[in-house]
Amino acid sequence: MPNAQCPMPNAQCPMPLNRFLLLLSLLLSLMSCVGPEAGKQDSEPEREIEKTLTFTDATLEQVNESGQTLWKVRSPTAHYNDKKKITFAQTPDGELFQDGQLIYRIKAKNGQVYDNGEKILLQEDIVATDLQSGAVLRGEELEWLPEQDLLIVRKNVTGTHPKVNISADEGRVQSRARQMELLGNVVATTQEQEPTLQLRSEQVVWLLDKELVKSDRPVEIDRFSCANPQDGKPEDCPRSDRAKANRGEMNLETKIATLEQAAQLNLQSPPLNVDSESIVWNLPKEKVLSERSLTVLHREKQVVFNGDRGQLDLASKIFYLTGNVSSTMPQRKSDMEADMMTWYLPKDEIEAEGNVVYRQGNPPLQLTGSKAVGQIKNETILFTGGDVVTEVVP
Repeated sequence: MPNAQCPMPNAQCPMPLNRFLLLLSLLLSLMSCVGPEAGKQDSEPEREIEKTLTFTDATLEQVNESGQTLWKVRSPTAHYNDKKKITFAQTPDGELFQDGQLIYRIKAKNGQVYDNGEKILLQEDIVATDLQSGAVLRGEELEWLPEQDLLIVRKNVTGTHPKVNISADEGRVQSRARQMELLGNVVATTQEQEPTLQLRSEQVVWLLDKELVKSDRPVEIDRFSCANPQDGKPEDCPRSDRAKANRGEMNLETKIATLEQAAQLNLQSPPLNVDSESIVWNLPKEKVLSERSLTVLHREKQVVFNGDRGQLDLASKIFYLTGNVSSTMPQRKSDMEADMMTWYLPKDEIEAEGNVVYRQGNPPLQLTGSKAVGQIKNETILFTGGDVVTEVVP
C-alpha cells in the first residue's frame, strides 16, 4: 500500500515502481481507528490501532522496476487493512501480465491482494481466461503468484477450450512454459466431432501449444459414439472402446493416444483385447500399433495371438504380427508358430510365413514348413512352399 513517507494515498509523493500502486478514479477515504471506548480509562497498555482505508471505483495495479505492469485489478469497493497489509476487493475483475504481455483476464465475487501485490487471491465464481490458447477456467478460488509465474484455480475446477473440456480438483497454469497441470479426479473430453475421446486420471499435464494431454499416473481413455458424452445419459451415448495403462497421452489435434506400461485396449467391434507394454491407438485411421511384445484375444472366438510387434487395421479387420508369432485355437487344442502372421478376420483365415510349426492335440499331430494358410472356423491348415514335414505324435 502507500509508501511510509506518504501517509495519504492521494498525496503527491514519489514511490518506487516496484511498490504496490493504488490508482483511483473516485476516492472516498475513510480512516477508522479501533481503540479504547470513549470515556473509559484503560489501565492496560495502549492497544494497537487498526487503520482501514475504503475506496470506491478503485484500480489496483502493480508495476515492476522496469515499468512493466504485472497485474491490474478493478473493484467498485476496496478496503485496505494497514495492519494486515491486505486489500479486500469486491467483485474484482482485471488482467494479469507476464513480461509486459497480457496473458489472463480474471474476475470473481471477492478478492484479496497481499503484501504489496506479491499474491492475489480471488474467491467465489472464478473465471480466468488464457488469452493465448482460449482456455477458460472456472472454480471457487484463484491464486496468482507473479514471481513464480503461477496461476492456481481450486475447488470444482472446470475448463473449456476449442479442443477439449476439462474438470479437476485443482488446476495450475504456467504461462512461460505454456502448460497446465490438473490435479485430482481429472477428466478431459475432446470437443470436436467424432470420435470423441475422454481421458481420466489423478494427475494430468496439458501442454497447451502442443495440444497434448499426458499423465505419468494410471490413465483411462474411452471412445464414445456421440459428440458430448458428459451431457447425455449413458444409454444414449455408450462407450465403444476403452484403453488403460500406467501412463499415457492423448494428442488433441491428431486424436492419437499413446499408452505405456501395462497397456490394455478393449475394442467392441471387432471384440478384441490387446495387451502390451506400448500401444499407439490412431483413432482417425482406425489403426492400433505396438512395437513391443503384444497379445491379441478375440473374445468370441477365444483365439489368442502373440508376437514381438503388431499392427491392427480395424477398418479392414486385417491384423499383422511379426517376430516369434504364435496363435492358439481352442477346438482341437491347436497352436501355430511362425516368424510372421497375417490374420484376415472377415474370412477367418491366417497366413503364416517363416519357420511355420503347427501342433494339435486331437488327433496328435505336428507339421512344419515355410508357409501355411489356416482356417480358424473349421481348423484346417494347408502348407505350401518347400518341404513339409509331418510328424504324428504318439
